[in-house]
Amino acid sequence: MDSSGIPPEASFAEAPSRRWLVAFSGGLDSTVLLHWAAQFAATDAAISLRALHVHHGLNAAADDWAAHCARIADSLAVPLTVRRVQVDLNGGSGLEAAARTARFAAIREVMQPAETVLFAHHQDDQAETLLLNLARGSGPDGLSAMPRQRDLGAGWLYRPLLGLSRARLEAEAHAMRWSWIDDPSNRDESLDRNFLRHRVIPLLRERWPGFSDKAADAARRIAEITTQIREDDGPLLDSLTREGGLSVSALSQLEPAVTARVLRLAMRRAGLPLPGQAVLGQVLRVIQSGRNDAEHCVQWGRAEVRRYRDRLFILLRLPEVASDWTTQWSGELALQLPSGSGELLSGASGSWTVRLAQPTDVIRQPGRPGKRLAKWCQERGIPPWLRPRLPVVLRDEWICSIGATCIDEQIAPSNLQWNHQLVGVPRV
Repeated sequence: MDSSGIPPEASFAEAPSRRWLVAFSGGLDSTVLLHWAAQFAATDAAISLRALHVHHGLNAAADDWAAHCARIADSLAVPLTVRRVQVDLNGGSGLEAAARTARFAAIREVMQPAETVLFAHHQDDQAETLLLNLARGSGPDGLSAMPRQRDLGAGWLYRPLLGLSRARLEAEAHAMRWSWIDDPSNRDESLDRNFLRHRVIPLLRERWPGFSDKAADAARRIAEITTQIREDDGPLLDSLTREGGLSVSALSQLEPAVTARVLRLAMRRAGLPLPGQAVLGQVLRVIQSGRNDAEHCVQWGRAEVRRYRDRLFILLRLPEVASDWTTQWSGELALQLPSGSGELLSGASGSWTVRLAQPTDVIRQPGRPGKRLAKWCQERGIPPWLRPRLPVVLRDEWICSIGATCIDEQIAPSNLQWNHQLVGVPRV
C-alpha cells in the first residue's frame, strides 16, 4: 500500500480530472471507494471531492440508507447530495435496467463540467458483466465489459477499483471496521447479475480458482482491440453521416460485420446503450430493406433506430407527443415546448397561439394554393415521427410560422428562433 493506506491497484492517480464525484450507494464497495477517495484527496490539495447518493425509493429502508450515507460522508468531511428518483417499472426493460437509467439520469443532472464520477465497480463486477453480455449474445463491445474510463456528460466516468477483487475490498472494510449497507436485493437470484454472482461464478471459481481475475483480464484485452477498431472505423462513420443520420445506401454496400461495427460506434457516440445481437440484426434488415421511402423503427431500452428515405437515425427515444397542448404567447419571453420540442424565441410583442403540428393542418401562403402538412414536410425531408413535434404559431387560427419557418411574414413573430435537439429536422 502507498502512504495513504490505499493499495496500488486502486488507480486514483490516473483519474482524468481532479474534481471528483463519488457515486455512493452506502454498500460495501462504494463505502471502501469513498473512504479511499477521501484518503487520497487528503494527499492532494488540488482534488475537490463530493459524493452523490441516489435514493431509488424501492426499499422500505431507503430513507434509513440515505441517512446512513449522510453520516458516513459527514464523518469524512465529504459534502453529500441525496437525489430522489422515480424508477420506471413499466418500461419493459426490467428492474435492474430501469434503476440504472434513473441513476445515470440523476448523475448527469448533478455532475459539474470537467467532473469525474467515481464508480466502485471491481474485478468481480467485471467478470459478471463479461458473462452477462456473453449470455446475451453481445459482440466485441459487450465482451470488453466495463471500461475503466469513458466520457459522461460534460465530464468522465472512472472506475479506480477494477483491478481489485471484492474479497480484497471486504477484507479492508472489516479491518478498518467501516460500516456499510447490506441491500437485500443483492441476494435476489431472480435478477440476472445476482444469479451469476451467487450460483454460476462460485462454480467456475471452484473449478478455476483464478476465474474472475482471468475473465477481467480477457475483457481488458478485448477492450484494447475494440478501441483500436473504433479508431479505425471513426473516419468511415464520419463519411457516412448525412444531416444527422447515416446514408442507408452507403451502409448497404458494406460487409455486414463492418456495418455492425459502424452502427455500434454511432450508438456509442450518441451516448446510447448498445443493443444485443437480435436487435442489431433487426437494424441490419432495415438497412437492407428495398422500401427506401418507408419509415422503419427498431427500439431497445431508451434508444431507437429509425429510417426515412436514405437516412438512418440513431436516437434517444422521445417522450409521447402532447397532441392537445396549446398556449397563448406574447413573443416577449422564451416559450418552453412539450414533447422534447425545445423552445421558441422571438422578442416580438403581440398575441399568438402556439401548439404542436396536426395531420389536418393546411399551410396557406399569400398568393399560393393551400398545402397539407404532410406534403409540406415531405418537400423538406422532415421524417414522419418528427412532424407532430413541430411547433405551429397561429394568429386568428391562421398558421403564420412552423418551427422557425415564416409562412406569412405579415402576421408572424419577427426574428423567430426555434432551439431544439431533435435530430433530422432540416430547413425548418
